[in-house]
Amino acid sequence: MKKSFRIITLAMAFVACLSASAQEANSLAFRAGTRSPELRNDSVTFRFVAPKARKVEVSASWLGYNAARLQMAQGQDGVWSVTVPQPSPELYTYTFLVDGVSVLDPANVMVQRDGSRYMNALLIPGGYADAYAECSKPGNVEHVWYYSAENNMTRRMYVYTPYGYDRNNKKVKYPVLYLLHGGGGDEDAWSTLGRTAQILDNMIAQGKAEPMIVVMPNGNPNQYAAQTLGIPMKTDVKQYASGFDNYSSLVADILPYVEKNYNVIKNRKGRAVAGLSMGGGQSFFIAFRNVDVFANVGIFSSGLIGSTAIGGEPFDAEKLFPGMYSSPAKYNKFDVIYLACGEQDNRIDGMKDFKQKLDQNGYKGVVWEQYPGAHEWKVWRRNLAAFVQLIFK
Repeated sequence: MKKSFRIITLAMAFVACLSASAQEANSLAFRAGTRSPELRNDSVTFRFVAPKARKVEVSASWLGYNAARLQMAQGQDGVWSVTVPQPSPELYTYTFLVDGVSVLDPANVMVQRDGSRYMNALLIPGGYADAYAECSKPGNVEHVWYYSAENNMTRRMYVYTPYGYDRNNKKVKYPVLYLLHGGGGDEDAWSTLGRTAQILDNMIAQGKAEPMIVVMPNGNPNQYAAQTLGIPMKTDVKQYASGFDNYSSLVADILPYVEKNYNVIKNRKGRAVAGLSMGGGQSFFIAFRNVDVFANVGIFSSGLIGSTAIGGEPFDAEKLFPGMYSSPAKYNKFDVIYLACGEQDNRIDGMKDFKQKLDQNGYKGVVWEQYPGAHEWKVWRRNLAAFVQLIFK
């Protein structure tokens, strides 16, 4: 009886394995037979298999926020499709809407996460977008856990090391860029959505940027790590002045860890801090509160500085840092103060006003750039590519 049971059990396991293999094969066959997206000449075609669906659409980032969606037509084989002109070179995201429900493209393995939203990615090569492609001399991105005494937490950050970095070669020291994400993001955002490793790899390989280490921490004080790890948020964190002035942990905890565990330059000339949106506001406080620690700061599309344009309390740098304008010698020590914003971002007027005030008060190293786009990653990727070419020279 026991022997018969074993035979039946093994037979069932074998059938299950065959079934699993068939499912995997079917999945591969689906991907191979249904190509999406397909780039051809100047067009891009999206396809989605849904024989019983009543309506399938494409929501694509290049169409803009709240824009009309691409309407797909169903063929006799049950495959929905639409062919449109290729957008200009850039890294885009898209999803399908099947009878009003947002779903991913199962034929496209390129997936990105923005907070709790998942989207497929589409890279149209050429121009700026070539900096987002994989490089023949790639660096590494490490997922590093470190202890933060500020809130008694073990937290995670991403650390990019350039091609050729040798942990055992203590004679070669690298400068460090501390790069902060925006609201709703986490330590994965700059690596995935921002293509940080690819941008640095390409800029360094082309001789446009100095080899550097890039530290991408989690700027949410109550998160141990990205929410995808399923770790509950910490409820008893210290109270901070604001959602922008809440990241003293970068100097107190992260910087000492990096300088102990990586071969880095340990002076202000070898340090930079930059960030987008919320991270831009954090970078403002971190940099100007620690002018003897950092020699370079990048502020991209900051909601803090651009608050006059979006209905918040008017930004007043002199109030936040007495002497910023009335006695600027204390703060006018940076090699680079890089300010940038999207041309369609309603934060741009406040950012321009801050730049003008810095100029009027004799600040050196001030750089202003604006790019077509709103409050979005295509702007911030270009900001990063431009900023890394300016620092550590």
